[in-house]
Amino acid sequence: MSDPASIAEVIAEEGGTVTFARFMELALTHPTLGYYCRAERILDRGGDFNTAPGLSPFFDRTLARLVTELLDAVVAGEAEVQGAGLRPSVVELGGGEGQLAAAILGLWEAERPELKGRVAYRTVEVGQGLQRRQEAALTALLSAGWDVGWGLTLQEACAGTRPVVVVGNEFLDTLPVHLLRSVEGEVFEAYVKAGPAGLQQAWGPVSQQAARELESLFGTLDPERLDALTEDGTIEVFSRMGALLGSLAEEMPSGSLVSIDYGEWFPGIPHEGECWGLEGRALRRRTVRGYFKHQLTLDPLARPGRQDLTADVDFATLDLRGRQHGFETVLFTTLAAFLRAGGAEEELEGLEGGRLHEDTLEADRQATVLRNLRDDTDLGGAFKVMVQVRE
Repeated sequence: MSDPASIAEVIAEEGGTVTFARFMELALTHPTLGYYCRAERILDRGGDFNTAPGLSPFFDRTLARLVTELLDAVVAGEAEVQGAGLRPSVVELGGGEGQLAAAILGLWEAERPELKGRVAYRTVEVGQGLQRRQEAALTALLSAGWDVGWGLTLQEACAGTRPVVVVGNEFLDTLPVHLLRSVEGEVFEAYVKAGPAGLQQAWGPVSQQAARELESLFGTLDPERLDALTEDGTIEVFSRMGALLGSLAEEMPSGSLVSIDYGEWFPGIPHEGECWGLEGRALRRRTVRGYFKHQLTLDPLARPGRQDLTADVDFATLDLRGRQHGFETVLFTTLAAFLRAGGAEEELEGLEGGRLHEDTLEADRQATVLRNLRDDTDLGGAFKVMVQVRE
């Protein structure tokens, strides 16, 4: 059988109708047709979007220092890691174009050279084109002898190492979501159908997978109770999040998971432990959207496999699934607060005063991005930082 030529053909081969979650999975990660698998680049010119954190060297350095501190906390004196012959590793979920890896390994090269030969850096990356860009971004560090590697899956990336810090920078927002809505006392789920006219969305009965997720998260399928959690009747559920946390727990007996993404601690899920002051600030709503050539697209079915698809992360679900697999949330805050704690005000003063960069245009660009990132009413409030620890 020949390889399918389009996502529509794949859906047709699977019966002609799939859940929106399955469509999103295919559109992003199908081995030959998925967006991340076929992309040669995703950022800046020639890409489809820019990530504000990725445009800020200060963000990269601040996150690199956090990862290094978490690494030190786990590795120090861990005889069982060395005794098992497993090198501790930092694992990045989706490497983008290599900026974060370059920042972390660059920090180690400059300030922690003793980690060379002791700690590995691994990236989970499904796209061969993106992996090549990541390798190019790390050319000097690879030549310097740092242990760097890649894998298509978490298990493949971690092979021969023992992860002690896993970091996902704008990774969770690409996990497939089931789209559900409450209408006139009933709950329906969004499906994608392949037909002569192309791909079309249709509403139908709630799938078993989505129903199990709703029961697990909210303890009910009652439309009235679910509708009270939303501002537009729509609920998006990340059914793969539990499996992801389970896989991380299997690979990482102890260590930390760092997640940076846009999203909210949406209401309706039981919470244990410390209150962070950010829970339930926004009701659930439809957030699925696409990006193509730096333009927001509200039709996720347009250009399947050729545009990025994303949805706001439900950090309440991430916390719950983490607790179910032995992770405890020890930090949940806005990116703005995280960067201010890391010295954003001093960095901004240096950029504005011309002390940190000889190129005044680049200094002004970095200052503009940093102002937005340290502002709770701007991007700095939309992005959140969560650290979960498993001991």
